[in-house]
Amino acid sequence: MQMKQSFGRSLLNEFKLRKFGFKHKHLDQFYQSQWQSGVRSFYYLLYRWIWALFFISVFTVSLVLQLSDGKFFIFLTNWGIIACMLAQLSGAILVTRWYYNLGSARSTVMEEKMLKEPPPTPRLIKFYWLVHGAALALALVITTVYWKYLHGKMDKPNRYPVMSFITHCLNSVFMLVDFWLVAFPVRLLHIIYWMLLPIFFYIFTVFYYFAGGSDEYGHPYVYPILDWTVPMRALTTFAGVFILYVIYGIALFSLSKFKRYLSRTVSAMDSPHAIGLI
Repeated sequence: MQMKQSFGRSLLNEFKLRKFGFKHKHLDQFYQSQWQSGVRSFYYLLYRWIWALFFISVFTVSLVLQLSDGKFFIFLTNWGIIACMLAQLSGAILVTRWYYNLGSARSTVMEEKMLKEPPPTPRLIKFYWLVHGAALALALVITTVYWKYLHGKMDKPNRYPVMSFITHCLNSVFMLVDFWLVAFPVRLLHIIYWMLLPIFFYIFTVFYYFAGGSDEYGHPYVYPILDWTVPMRALTTFAGVFILYVIYGIALFSLSKFKRYLSRTVSAMDSPHAIGLI
């Protein structure tokens, strides 16, 4: 009951004008895992760089295999991989700065935290917060749309099935694992920013179509469900993607709250005073 009331208050609190922004008073949450016990963790630092190098490798291999005179960049799947790579790389840089206290990143945050003064949010943290949410939501949408509407239904061969599986399935799996480990929150109003990527992409596909663009096999579209020779189908796809964004945004917000509740419960059980809870 208490958890439901807390969630209800958090939900109402999300619809405030300041929640559009990227200011946050608990900056340590962007440098630490939700589940680490100490101020810094070598294992979390190692994890961040493994994840960053993985997505850098996926992007590099995909680019080499699928460049096709620049057509690599016309596909939303590849936009999603780039977003994942930027999110993981910026996260790795932040945790490295925190672990080694580069530029007094850790000492500054801890001092201001003790003084209970909300510190200014650095631009790299704002970027990380934005691109992480955008990459996660886009990965989930790409996975859903691909396996529901595109897999086996595109008029071209699947030349690289392993890379296709990584970029259309494991992208979501890995981003969800990362979402479960990070400590910073999800803000519902940030969904509006997440939607900018598909908006730009759909505008791009319209201009690309009227400019006579095609995919690597000469089809007059980027994806068959975005064939602008059939405008109603393309518009329906556009609307469906935005519905998915809202659904996934609410789900991620709810899971973020549950994750924080579970973390506090585990921390309380591990506390030396936990016997008082029995």
